[in-house]
Formats: sequence, C-alpha cells, structure tokens
Amino acid sequence: MTLHYSPICRLDDDAIGGVKIDLDERIGGMDEFDDALPGASSAAVDSAGWITPLLIGNGIASDACGTFVVNESSMVDNPAKTLLAVEKARARNSIIAVDDVGGQLASLGILPLIEPDLIVLSPEMSASDLDPHVARATHVLAAQAERTGAVIVASGVDSEAHRVRALGLGATFGIGLLYPPMSSPKSLSDSTSRAILASHTWSTPDADSSSPFAIASAGRVVTRSPKNLLVAMSTHIEWQASMAGPETLILGTFQHDRHFRGNTKDRWQAMAEHSAYTGVCGVGMADTSDIHIHRASLDPADGMTEEWNVVVLGAHFCCALSAREMNSGDSGPDRKFDYVISHDRCTVVRCAKAILQRFDGSAVVRVPG
Repeated sequence: MTLHYSPICRLDDDAIGGVKIDLDERIGGMDEFDDALPGASSAAVDSAGWITPLLIGNGIASDACGTFVVNESSMVDNPAKTLLAVEKARARNSIIAVDDVGGQLASLGILPLIEPDLIVLSPEMSASDLDPHVARATHVLAAQAERTGAVIVASGVDSEAHRVRALGLGATFGIGLLYPPMSSPKSLSDSTSRAILASHTWSTPDADSSSPFAIASAGRVVTRSPKNLLVAMSTHIEWQASMAGPETLILGTFQHDRHFRGNTKDRWQAMAEHSAYTGVCGVGMADTSDIHIHRASLDPADGMTEEWNVVVLGAHFCCALSAREMNSGDSGPDRKFDYVISHDRCTVVRCAKAILQRFDGSAVVRVPG
C-alpha cells in the first residue's frame, strides 16, 4: 500500500498549512487504508512538529487526524444526518472541513448550518473558465468566509495559472500538482509552516430547543394575529425565498398534511425547483412523489404540531416566521396565533436546525469512532 502526503500550501508564499493523506488505489485497498490511517496521521504531525489539519482522501473522515471531512454530496442528499455527524465531531473538538464545494450550488445552502472551518473547493472551480456559476459560487463563499472566518482551500491547483485563479476565487491555501505529494511525512519537517486556522470558526449556539417558536421568540416581542394575516406574510416570505437564489434552503412546518394542499403546495413546489433544499413537515406528511420537496411526518404528540414556521436561509437573505396556535376554539381564518419574525442569521440557523431534526433519509455520512 502506498500513501501520498499532499501538502496544503499557502498560495502566496508556499508555506505548508496542512496535509492531505491519499491512498494510491492502484496499489492498496480501503481496508488497508483504514488500518494505516492512525499511524500515518501521527507520523505527519510528528514530522511537521506543529498542529495541522490533516484531510483524508477517498471520502474518509478520521478521528486520528482531528479533522472531520464532509463530502458535498452528503450535505445535499441528507443535511439532517450530516448536521448530526458534524455536531458529534465538533463535540470532540475536531476541525470541520467540507470537501468538493462548488460543484453543486445546492451545497452552498447547507454551509451556514455547518459553519465549517475549512472549505475545500472542487477542482473545477480552479480549472474551468470563469462563468456565471463560478461567479455566483465565489460570491456566496465570500459571504460565508466574511461572516465566519472560514478558510477557503482550492484543490486542483496544478499550474501557476490555477494558483492565480484560486487567489482570485478568494482561496488562501491550495492543493494540487503545483505542490507535489510526498511519499514520506519526514519531508514536512524541512518545509516552512503557516497555521491555517487561528481558532475554530463555529459561533452559532446549539439549537437548545426543539421548538422554532421558542428559539425565535426568546427576547423578542410576540404579536397575536388571525390566520389570514399569517397567510399573507408567509406568502410574501415565500416570494422573497423564490428570488434568493439556487443556494437557498427553505423549510416549512404546516401542523398537518391537510394544510399543505392546493395553492400552498403549488407555491412550494415552484420554490423547490429553484432552491438548494426544500423541506416540509406535519402530521400525516408522508413521503410522496413530490419532486424536489423533502417531507417529514410529525408525531401527533410533537409540540411542533402547534406551530406554523417558514424558515428561509440564503447567502444574502434569511428570515424565520414562527407562530404558535392559541387553541382558542376558532376555526378557519379566525384561528389565532402568537407569532414573531426574525431576520437575525443566528436565530434563523438555529430554527432551521430545530426543524431538520425531524428529517431523516437514506444518505449515509460516515462518522468515525
């Protein structure tokens, strides 16, 4: 089995800030790779003499290197499981890295929920000609990096032209043939080092409540309103969501499946066709053939069955409308709700996480340990 130690180099001075360990699949197998990881990771750290993020290739995340790597596809396929895996890794004080970002605009909508320390761009971002897709992804990533301090790492930096382009994309470190892989970690000791991270970038508190209304209403003025006003406000937020871009995440809770029909369902279907991830939940909200809409059925005993939530999380727009029914005995448009609206990004992220706890799916995120 042959392991390659690919340096993660600072683009402006070639200083090494980390290492990516890859397996030459022509020579070794995945079982051997798993067995060799702890020793390889320790050797790299011992040789470098400084703490560094170690990214593991082949889609593997390992506690041995202190870095948990999330693949772009897992974010898009199942954000709920991905967030759970990230939460467990963060509890172990692991560095959180997201790999292959930019290939799908949809993955950019999940980044604010993960708040990764490292964002590793897909090779196409550095190699392809600049186009509207790359421009939009760069804009979104710049906003994420500014808000959180995340470090952007370009991959596929195989030439000087790629290095210059990566700098233009906002990357500060790079991986590629311009920085040849090493067969032994001992070579790291002869290299200039530069720390990638000054500190972890995660700042949003955990969603300490499973109720979006409890999260959104904490410290805010709550307003009472009949249902018809909430319908009008929800419709306006949905319109804003439809204009927020393909990297936007949209979540809705409708108490019961019977409230997600007709015009409401049609509007959400239209939004889902142009958003990163659209999820709805309610009692009886079973999986159907809805295209692009993810459904989660609520237990009738779940406290969220008393809530009406619309959560929109985009790169440049975020909003949470959260309401709780007052059970006043009214029906139809006369039903009364206490509600609150927040555009605070931290609050919106926590509300989104609380709702996503109700979702599950078939995508698998490999969690070490």
